[in-house]
Amino acid sequence: MSWNGNPEYSMLSATPLRQDPTIITLLRSGRLPHPSQRGDLESLFQEVEASISDDEDRIWDLKHQVSLLRSRISVLQENKRILSSLSAPIRKAPPEIIQHIFELAVDANHFKDVKSVSVATRVSSVCAQWRSLAHATPRIWASFVVDIVHGTKEWNGVVRSIERHLRFARDAELDLDLRTANVPIAVGHDILQLFAAHASRWRSASFNFGAITIQAREILIAALHNTPSLKSLHIHQPRGFNSGIKIEFFKSCPELRELSLVQYSPQAAIPWTQLTSIHFAASDARDINTVLGLCPHLLSVSLSVPTSTDLELTGPEIVPRTLQIHTLRIESHPGSGRNQALSGVLMVCSGLTLPQLESLAVVSHIRRRYRGEYEARHEEGKWPQAAVEAMLTRSACRLTTLRLEGVPLDTKEALQLLRLAPHAVEVSLHECVTPDPESLSEHRANAVFDDVGANHFITTGLFVALCATPHAPTSPSPSNNPKVPLLPRLRRLELKVNTQFDMSAYMTMVRSRWPGPDSPRVLEMGMDRLDSLSLTVMCHFDSYGFWDSKPLLLLKKEGLLVRYDDGCDEFYDYNDKFPAKGSDDEEEPDYAIDSDYY
Repeated sequence: MSWNGNPEYSMLSATPLRQDPTIITLLRSGRLPHPSQRGDLESLFQEVEASISDDEDRIWDLKHQVSLLRSRISVLQENKRILSSLSAPIRKAPPEIIQHIFELAVDANHFKDVKSVSVATRVSSVCAQWRSLAHATPRIWASFVVDIVHGTKEWNGVVRSIERHLRFARDAELDLDLRTANVPIAVGHDILQLFAAHASRWRSASFNFGAITIQAREILIAALHNTPSLKSLHIHQPRGFNSGIKIEFFKSCPELRELSLVQYSPQAAIPWTQLTSIHFAASDARDINTVLGLCPHLLSVSLSVPTSTDLELTGPEIVPRTLQIHTLRIESHPGSGRNQALSGVLMVCSGLTLPQLESLAVVSHIRRRYRGEYEARHEEGKWPQAAVEAMLTRSACRLTTLRLEGVPLDTKEALQLLRLAPHAVEVSLHECVTPDPESLSEHRANAVFDDVGANHFITTGLFVALCATPHAPTSPSPSNNPKVPLLPRLRRLELKVNTQFDMSAYMTMVRSRWPGPDSPRVLEMGMDRLDSLSLTVMCHFDSYGFWDSKPLLLLKKEGLLVRYDDGCDEFYDYNDKFPAKGSDDEEEPDYAIDSDYY
């Protein structure tokens, strides 16, 4: 290309145009180029544009190659990390595993006042990675427990916090547990309306109302008409909750499987046939017969029955029937009569055959109190031992969980029941709660103290029977042979005792079932090893240092999960840092009231 008579001139030369004397002269003269030079200028201009475009394309290609190289390096580094992890003792969990752990481990988000900090918020505050993972896990933000215990303007902050959790929950199904105080509080209306707007996402809903306003009742009933995803519903409503309102919302619950209505009434709109779990309060056998007859697919039943024999004991009985129930819970509440026999338990056990029963819980809310000579004979709760044994024998079931709370047993009756549950993995035994003598007059307190042995069944004899022996069979047997040890499959044991507790016999029993952390899961004598212990000693008469709990601490240090409550309304967490045994610095452990677990 020529320019100004120079045929070898090129715009791609290394010399900038501002250093070309010809160009500088033309720029400073103010004259337009000669017509003979205009063609050369246009050609030079096109050459510059083409060169710029080529160089830009080359730069893009180079950047793309750099990006590919960087991606290759990232893959190689990840491969290097994975190869290194194969020989590492501790490996970094992938994000999806951490998110799954969050979903399993994070409890419901509890809101009680403006200072409440939810579990999900605490998890997201650990570090930047956990914050990112928590925000990407909607399930941990979708579970709520709200206690409305007082009315205050500070609830505006709580409402904003709940709104934030609902945003992070995105489209996840919601689990809601709403509780109110015994006085109607208008501040709960805003919270009810907030959750009602998301009623179509409710998966489980529990409403425990100590009191409720008319407006709140209307909000709740309207929300329940739009719950297509609702699977579990619990309503503990005050008297008059259903007054004047025909409940039809069950027609909008095609997925409902679990239902709890404390005030039972046979609502025609309830989808009985689709229920698999139900809890209700029954006043007599008619209620139980009605519900069991309407629900052919029940797997879990929880009954609240009266204890007073003044109720319908002479009326209709439970219709004998065989059910495929896996879980049965019977709660006995004090009635209005003088004879507080456990008639409800007798009524239920006398008519049912449950071959698939795996979990049985009997809870008595009769509380022992001072009794005179006449009252001691007539007000003592009577335990229907024969009826319970007959039901278990008739059912030939494999109980894996047994819970007896507050029932008036003696040691012999307890042993007979435990022998009928040879497959039990988890056992919970609670003695009747004895009243605190400080709440009684002096002579009545003495009477209670003298009578404390009544219904005391967690005794030395029970611990001796629970000890693992070399004669244990390789397979459990329901036989009443005293040489067969109790509960060969036992792994979790919870005890709640009053007084006269033999700690030495208890520790001997535990040591026989927990030889140490290196012992096999199945011991040599064919019995399973203990995994966890829970012991509560409700000692009102000697609350200061009566029990030596140091052996339990040693079990914890060996790896056994131990929970201990000494009955002083405080839980203790012992200092684990002991000096070597026999050293001059050895001291008793310091007590730090911090947690209910060792």
